[in-house]
Amino acid sequence: MRARPGRLLVLLALGACQAGPAREAEAVSLLPRGVELVLPRDWRTLSPEAFWAWARSALPDDHATPIAKDCLPELKKALEEVTTPLEGGAHDPLAVRAAVILGRSRYPSCASILIRRLERRELGPERWSDCGDTVAAAALARFPDPGRYAQRLVPLVVGSRPHPDLEVRVECAATALHAGFREVIPFLLQVLRIDTYAGQADRRDFAVSPTTAWARGRAAEALSTFAGVPLTYRFDGSIAHREEEAAKLEALLLQPPPGAQAP
Repeated sequence: MRARPGRLLVLLALGACQAGPAREAEAVSLLPRGVELVLPRDWRTLSPEAFWAWARSALPDDHATPIAKDCLPELKKALEEVTTPLEGGAHDPLAVRAAVILGRSRYPSCASILIRRLERRELGPERWSDCGDTVAAAALARFPDPGRYAQRLVPLVVGSRPHPDLEVRVECAATALHAGFREVIPFLLQVLRIDTYAGQADRRDFAVSPTTAWARGRAAEALSTFAGVPLTYRFDGSIAHREEEAAKLEALLLQPPPGAQAP
């Protein structure tokens, strides 16, 4: 199973697109504007614990915090960097830190940087290379009026040019669904049906690796949340259990209610 950012995703959530001054002012009006943030010199080298503490303090949840313009190129570059694992096999990629900062800012100019990174559709060389992009996709759910930004994630999930990384594509779908874009549901259901008998009939446009537990679990979480039902899917459950859960969610989200007339 791929290394995941785990609870880093809790620090994040939705939005991203180009925003002119009027649109930016409109989005920020949904939250109080915070004091402009200048990156500390040691944001790259702080211990993980110190970094998370600083991020929560400097970028509070109840404000849209602009980041100084001369700091944005540094964060944009950091999103593209691939770092080596820390001692002991832990992962703290610089791209994850950049995505956390941009996502917690909840400011439209930061959302634009995140979405443009995802639209590059890059596939990293290592199993954990997608951590930064996965967090970036989750971070877009933090922003005010998420539908404005999530609409640009839909082509990364469905269509002729989806994102080539399955985990990133699933997180893009989760954010898009959170914003109400139901067209990503069939893709997420296909992810749930990976390695099941029912899934053998799916015509997938993505490759399946032996390490899909995180993707399947995240897809189930996103679908269950949107359907308004408890998450009962177990990524390590039996084939019968996983097929039953996928069928339940499909019935809730795709099939017409009893008595509905066909169009």
